Amino acid sequence: MLIRDNIDTIHKELTNKVIIQLNNYLNIPVTINYTNSSILSVEPELQKDLNVIRKIFAKQLRIYKTINIIAYGTERKTYVEAQRLGNGVIRTGEISNNNLELWKTDSAGQKISIEMVIKDYDPETRPWYKSSELQKKQNWSDIYLYASNNQPAISSNLPYFSNEGEFYGVLTTSITLEGISKFLSGLVLSDNSYVLITDPEGFAVASSSDVPLLDDGNNRIYASNLDDPVFSKVFKVFSNSTTLKSRISEFLLKINNTSYYIQATPYFGPQNLKWQLFVIIPEKDFMAAFYQALTYGIIFLLIFSAIAVYLSYLIAKKTTDPIANLSYMVSRISLKEDAVPEWNIPGKILNRKDEIGTLAHSFNDLEDRLNSTVKYLRQSKKEYKDLVENINSIIMRVKEDGTITYCNPFALNFYGYSEEELIGKSVLETILKTGNPNIFREIFNKNKKYWNGITKNITADGTEVWILWSNAMLLEDDSEKKELLSIGQDITSRKKVEIKLTESLEEKSVLLKEIHHRVKNNLQIVISLINLQLGDISDKKMQEILGSLQNRIQSIALVHEMLYSSDSLNKIDFYDYIFNIVINISATHNRIQNPILVEVKGDRMFLDIERSTTCGLIINELIINAYKHAFIGMETTECRIDIDIAKKKSGKIEISIQDNGKGIDPDAESGMGNLLIEALSDQLNGEISVKNNKGTLFQLCFTADPDTSTTEQTS
Repeated sequence: MLIRDNIDTIHKELTNKVIIQLNNYLNIPVTINYTNSSILSVEPELQKDLNVIRKIFAKQLRIYKTINIIAYGTERKTYVEAQRLGNGVIRTGEISNNNLELWKTDSAGQKISIEMVIKDYDPETRPWYKSSELQKKQNWSDIYLYASNNQPAISSNLPYFSNEGEFYGVLTTSITLEGISKFLSGLVLSDNSYVLITDPEGFAVASSSDVPLLDDGNNRIYASNLDDPVFSKVFKVFSNSTTLKSRISEFLLKINNTSYYIQATPYFGPQNLKWQLFVIIPEKDFMAAFYQALTYGIIFLLIFSAIAVYLSYLIAKKTTDPIANLSYMVSRISLKEDAVPEWNIPGKILNRKDEIGTLAHSFNDLEDRLNSTVKYLRQSKKEYKDLVENINSIIMRVKEDGTITYCNPFALNFYGYSEEELIGKSVLETILKTGNPNIFREIFNKNKKYWNGITKNITADGTEVWILWSNAMLLEDDSEKKELLSIGQDITSRKKVEIKLTESLEEKSVLLKEIHHRVKNNLQIVISLINLQLGDISDKKMQEILGSLQNRIQSIALVHEMLYSSDSLNKIDFYDYIFNIVINISATHNRIQNPILVEVKGDRMFLDIERSTTCGLIINELIINAYKHAFIGMETTECRIDIDIAKKKSGKIEISIQDNGKGIDPDAESGMGNLLIEALSDQLNGEISVKNNKGTLFQLCFTADPDTSTTEQTS
């Protein structure tokens, strides 16, 4: 039985390792989809130039070796993809004249020569597109065949929506069933072990053995029909047993004169992927070490037993009689009501010079210590009883079924019961009115020895009181749970004050959120009024000034909007705030031809409203200046602005804004924007620097407040 328990434990550990590594493997397509969705959200203009997306997909395939296809199809029947072939070569494709052209591609993503054309290819008819369009959320497709080579695969799909919330298309990242099988075969388990994955219908998804997953007609094979006797028999036994299918199951099966331990586990992967996982290990891989250890143990036990019998025979002759006499005298200790010395060990035993004489003297000393110990215990018991019965706290002991076994006088007086009315009664029928009759069984099932808690109790006259409990689990000698010991303090007055304070705080929180909402609405009204005024002004200089003013007001309004939507009333997610400022500016100032790429990366942190607003205005000015002046005359170069937010170990926050434009003119006059930037930097007690560095680099550095916290790295 012990051996089998050890085998089950090892088997479960191996299965858990398989599940953890399979989760990591299947999370890669999910991550790639979210990354590409973020790229399209920041640069929506890429929708008009899918050639850039195609190159990005090819670069991602070179990074993620387990992925086979990354693709993007839209409602406009446009489609681009990057595909890894069986020999590791990467090719790319896109739709031209309703046909999917697949091109040989170099390492930079440039097309070299056309390799294949798939006629009348429509991404909207593919299984991965239809499943995502129907569910409108991240999902896994059913297993399907590639259009180019009929290879079975499964894909993680993410619907992409425009900024207005309109369904635009589907991002998909796929892996082949052959790739999953290679991954399973590379897992380090034991010799001659197997791993099998099936879907809910019973078809084979992947296995650690090189067995075909499709028949000659490219149809999927049911797991019980696989060309491997181990897989087929295991799945037949599993599918024919309703008990095994309902939970994690372990069973032993003999196949071709070899016994196998099988663990069948329902696998719930990322994004609600539902499969069945079988880890199959030969019994001999487990038992060899156990049999060897058992053999050595039996041999050692036989030798030790023989030696022990011989030594016992030699010792018994010299020790039996003196020990018998001594035992008789010592046994009288346990017969005495009080620890009073009324017995004497014979002199012939006390005068012995061997171990027996030493033991006799030790027993004389033992009686003195027993007397002292008994007196101490009696005194301690009296002190403990005085403490428990006179302390101004509720002290109770309760069994697992809720029966009260002890209640001190203070508790009886507090609740208004006599000892006969409370002791032996159920807590649930007297002082604790609850809708959960199994509350104490749940408490006893918890793996806790000490904990605190607050409950609402009822006294004998119906008064509701709040009690703060300090709980401890009393254990038997064999560590079995015996009773619950609880010491309580009446906190009714404090609880009433807390309730009033909570209600008052909630009212103030709602009021403050409403203030932020109204401030944001008022600022939006100001922005709208400026927008109306712009329609009546023909002076371009004045239009530019009012437009800059609109962006400044918008960055302030954004702070109040985020505070209204946040759980915090004085801090916002600074990374999201800067990201939204960039989106607003890009929507207003970006150009159609050769659009400017803006990327925000760095640490996610929370800043107070004053610092966030000041930083937002500075970044607003710097980015707009870059849009207006940095890329003049650079119509063919890839234009980009990189924003990096970093929380330094020194406690300072550093924000870098780098463009690859023509650089700043040192002789240029300072305008309103520059003056505003300098004034706002002084308001932060920060430092701002500018230098030409393959473009222009602005760096703003200021000290963070003590509560600023960095929670994760984002890019």
